[in-house]
Amino acid sequence: MELNEIKIIKSDERGIIYDCGNSSFITRKKDTIGADHTHKDPEIIYLIKGKIELTIGNETQIVKAPIMFKINSNVYHKVVALTDVDFVIDRNGK
Repeated sequence: MELNEIKIIKSDERGIIYDCGNSSFITRKKDTIGADHTHKDPEIIYLIKGKIELTIGNETQIVKAPIMFKINSNVYHKVVALTDVDFVIDRNGK
């Protein structure tokens, strides 16, 4: 049996980002803001637990888990955690 520790990419007052290969597992605490940016690669995001205010481009809406959404390349996006939340992010975006 092979067991390997999961690397933490980043940990701060907002939560933790775990490195899961081509994916990341992310926790965010209520009332924190994440993903307030754009980037060149598309992402598929799986909201596993919680409720967020999601902005993609010019559109904002309240989203509850479980749900999946895609962020295309170079599109502004922002997540406000309305509750404690858990995400899985597929950084390949396919």
